[in-house]
Amino acid sequence: MTGRTVSALVSDASYAQARMYFLDELASRAGAFTVARALDLTGDVDPAALDAAVRGCVRRHESLRTCFRVLDGQLRQIVTDDGPTLRVVDLRALLGRGTPADEEALVAGLARQEAAEPFDLRRVPLLRTTLIRLTDQRSVLLVTLHHIVADAWSLALLLRELSELYRAHAAGVPHNLPELPLQYADFAAWQQRAEATGSHDRHLAHWRERVRDLPELALPTDRPRPEQLSYRGQELSVPLDDHLADRLNELCRREGASLFMALLAGFYVALHRYSGQTDLAVGGTTSGRARPETQNVIGSFVNMVVLRTPVREDHTSRDVLRATAETCHDAYEHQDLPFERLVAAHGGDRRANRNPLFQIVFQMIVEPDDDLSVPGLRIRMREAPTTVTSFDLVCTVASTAGRLSATLDYATELWDRDTVAALGHAWQRALRELAERPDHAVRDLALAEERAYTADALTDELRRTAALADLPAEAALTVRDPYGHPAPQGAVGELLRRDGPDAPARPTGIAVRSDGRGRLMAAPSRDDEPPTPAPSSAAHSEPVGPMERELAALWEELLGRTGIGRHDNFFRCGGHSLLATVLITHVQERYDADVTLEAFFRLPTPAGLAEVIAAAPDTAMTDGTEADELAALVAALEGQEDHA
Repeated sequence: MTGRTVSALVSDASYAQARMYFLDELASRAGAFTVARALDLTGDVDPAALDAAVRGCVRRHESLRTCFRVLDGQLRQIVTDDGPTLRVVDLRALLGRGTPADEEALVAGLARQEAAEPFDLRRVPLLRTTLIRLTDQRSVLLVTLHHIVADAWSLALLLRELSELYRAHAAGVPHNLPELPLQYADFAAWQQRAEATGSHDRHLAHWRERVRDLPELALPTDRPRPEQLSYRGQELSVPLDDHLADRLNELCRREGASLFMALLAGFYVALHRYSGQTDLAVGGTTSGRARPETQNVIGSFVNMVVLRTPVREDHTSRDVLRATAETCHDAYEHQDLPFERLVAAHGGDRRANRNPLFQIVFQMIVEPDDDLSVPGLRIRMREAPTTVTSFDLVCTVASTAGRLSATLDYATELWDRDTVAALGHAWQRALRELAERPDHAVRDLALAEERAYTADALTDELRRTAALADLPAEAALTVRDPYGHPAPQGAVGELLRRDGPDAPARPTGIAVRSDGRGRLMAAPSRDDEPPTPAPSSAAHSEPVGPMERELAALWEELLGRTGIGRHDNFFRCGGHSLLATVLITHVQERYDADVTLEAFFRLPTPAGLAEVIAAAPDTAMTDGTEADELAALVAALEGQEDHA
């Protein structure tokens, strides 16, 4: 990499990029924020034409040759001339020798490994393309990007452009792609101008009111929440048949709602029955591409919104649909506010094991349904199951050529697969009730079948309770929710005992829930995590020692306030995610210490950060080649004008 000219253009990052950079730092590059697809290629593939197609996409879209640095207290996106090349993994000889290898498992393993490999956001490229040759006529193309440079919409654009450019290179003819009217950095500059001119103020005031006193949606979990999430996850498919979608569409036409709103309404009903809460908030996504010039630009445009809806026991399913529609229309009207601005304005404590404002996301995406195949090469999307999740639970409904499919991505640290499957089943039943009996009350909906448990299913804690001490071996146990219906697996209900086949079911007064392994356990009112401590009312304490005084002065500079004490919480003083990233960058440079955001989240005070710095190892320097190149890059950036 030495001996080449460093060329770069620097500009402000967008709000979405700033948040993604922060989350990536917090996750310590766990590979949680990659967007990946795998394509089956059948036919005589031309690797040289495919490599040229990749290079052509990178030339067209600046975001695909962008990296990020914190410079002068701001996150900057750096557009370079660097781009990825196609990596080829040729397995033809291995598979041709008759080696006893499971081809499907081999490809799936390579795809998982590629998707899980973290990116370094400070270095280009943030796109990887790998061609796996299986036979002369069969290959698999892996496409992996970091979410900071692309969203799901962008990935569909990329695949279409790769197909068109491959066709053109293979045939030796010009491509038919339109010229791009702008680049992603232009969008980021427009976003910054909107903020500077106060265009976001009205939306911010609205959203601050919408999230006032927002309760946390607390679903019962199979295991206590860890202090630091690992982002390990799995994906579960939830069938959605065409007949159900048709019935829901009919209802939506009468109610002036969309199919998305109906699907979300059913999800709210399931969440209400699992949590017992009546004020429900989940995260939603919007494309962020309201400006027509952005439709064909690859970049991280997606924006998040808070979808907060009331669901009461006396509501009918139709009532929930109408309330959901009102929530969504309100969110769409104010979707231009970058979610990161709301998080910063909302304030409050930040914890490394939670996302701000919501832990559950519900979204609908439209997958590309146009044929990506080209003459001589058939292209088909391959299923690529996820192994990471950035939220507790993400429900994704995909629409492909008018057909619906749904998945639940869940944190494996919190739930067993069977528990999540039961939630998916409850959602299906809520949707059927909405489609077939929309005027039935929510409290009358049975979201699960009756399930009998034996005494062997009880935990030792339950066996010792007085209500179960005399339980006969032939007793049958059931769990009922507060409305008298069978409680879905994982939901909290009251334990009932029946001591014989003809004996009546007697309530025990014990609140229990069943986990994914079929056990019954006593149900706490919330998870086992201790409550968030209230803000300290202790008297102001001056920083002690040179390091604490330097840190307090840095906080005052970043937060624009004076009088920072050694025990003042960064986030309660007005700090937010980007400022935390800037702070840690300054600390790493000033003290040459490997301090992480996760460690700072545990001790977000000058005294606590001083302890973290003292305990941190020295920052490991990279080899001289990279250091020289970085110095040249920074020198080049200093001579550039902002890209507007």
